[in-house]
Amino acid sequence: MWIRLSEISPHGVAVSTPVSLAQLGLANEAWRTDGPVRMHLMVTREAELIVVGGDVSATLRIPCSRCLQECTYPVNGTVQLSLAPEGARGSVEGAHQLTEEDLEQLYYREGGFETNDIVREQLLLSIPMRVVCRPECRGLCATCGKNLNEGPCGCPEPAPSRLAEQLKRWQSGERHEG
Repeated sequence: MWIRLSEISPHGVAVSTPVSLAQLGLANEAWRTDGPVRMHLMVTREAELIVVGGDVSATLRIPCSRCLQECTYPVNGTVQLSLAPEGARGSVEGAHQLTEEDLEQLYYREGGFETNDIVREQLLLSIPMRVVCRPECRGLCATCGKNLNEGPCGCPEPAPSRLAEQLKRWQSGERHEG
């Protein structure tokens, strides 16, 4: 949803709209939602800065990183950021040390900004790198690919590697040179 600066009253503007993954440009990801992504934002102006606060929530269906079965992952992200006019970046010639403030500052242009960009970013930042269906998930057999949560696969246990044996000896305090 495009918010024009002229639409932001002195008291701010509330934005509470459900959006789909397709609207966020995330339709081709390996996950889907149970219902829409919900955003509840309050947009205010402080001189040239636009301040956006609120929350983003969704229930995602994501493949487990271990067994690849689809699992439910609730996302509840908090939005608290400010946007400055694009011209406020200034121009810096040559090498420049970025500060933490530089990394956190977003910019708007053309008299407004897109809320879907903010929602997409907050949604992606709320998802961990590895989602597991449950902590005790056993994953897939490295040999045949069977889901080990459904029972053993019958493949022989792989022989421990020489490196693993050395690591076990080292952990137990037994030192072997050579």
